[in-house]
Amino acid sequence: MHVVASAADFLRAGADPPEPVRFWDVAVWDAGLSEDEAALTEVLGRWRAQRPGVPVVVTDDAPSARRAVAALRGRAADLVERADHEGLAGVVARVAAEHADPLGVEAAGQNTLRMLVVGAHPDDVEIGAGGTIHRRTHSGWDVTILTMSRGGGGGDPARRRKEAHRAAEVLGARLLMEDLPDGSMADDRVTVQAVERAVAEVGPDVVFVHSESDTHQDHRAVHRATLVACRKVARLVCYQSPSATVSYRPNRFVELSEADVEAKLAAIAAHHSQASSRWYLDEDLLRSTARYWGRFSQTRYAEPLELVHDSTPLGYYHADYA
Repeated sequence: MHVVASAADFLRAGADPPEPVRFWDVAVWDAGLSEDEAALTEVLGRWRAQRPGVPVVVTDDAPSARRAVAALRGRAADLVERADHEGLAGVVARVAAEHADPLGVEAAGQNTLRMLVVGAHPDDVEIGAGGTIHRRTHSGWDVTILTMSRGGGGGDPARRRKEAHRAAEVLGARLLMEDLPDGSMADDRVTVQAVERAVAEVGPDVVFVHSESDTHQDHRAVHRATLVACRKVARLVCYQSPSATVSYRPNRFVELSEADVEAKLAAIAAHHSQASSRWYLDEDLLRSTARYWGRFSQTRYAEPLELVHDSTPLGYYHADYA
């Protein structure tokens, strides 16, 4: 915990956390330190510009409608009466948990959480979930990428394999690669067993894969095979591909920091054979897409997910009681 007494100190601490603090989980700003509603909105906006992944809870002596609107415009996570210490503590705990763990798995009480991210081709998972992968690996997760083909339909398989390994290194993940036929994958026993081998090796708490709402036949086949192979995995979610249709309907959003987005872009850029020739790998488009999805989580950047199934018992995750 670090206490400040002015907007300048607040923003300075946000930009450069004082020792021994390494990063912020949540910030609390007293509206009384802002001259008026406009100043409140401004300081919240400046905080989010420099710390897009850190939520802010606003306190006030007697929260009014005008203060609430100002806090909302500044995208505050919540507004709490300053004298309600117990309520404030509860809100801060809830907000920190929600923003750090939108899937509810980080609070599972396990030593190391494991995530398996499945994609049909090299660069698929980086496009759909690269920011989330970086966020998780840098939070201590063990993340494994499973790529079902060597990408021969889009270039030299040997080159694409090297690029995939480099991209995984950028994100801090481990890479497993199968060699299914690019362009003609099927949701058959071969594909199911390939995913099952990875599941047996990784023991994931959560699995990411393509959505069924996708125009690419390989993506749909891998999705269906993964559903079968991961029927005993606690949680399964689907990320968005450039070929996703308008039927893709996300119901979870993973908040990304600037560092997460930069790592995602760097990982995609590692796929040199693709990045220069695919319109959907344009950096401005990728950043704008993350910016768009951020509006649903009241943050600057986010990646969307479809939660497909959750078989964990009530109470397995602390978030069940939040």
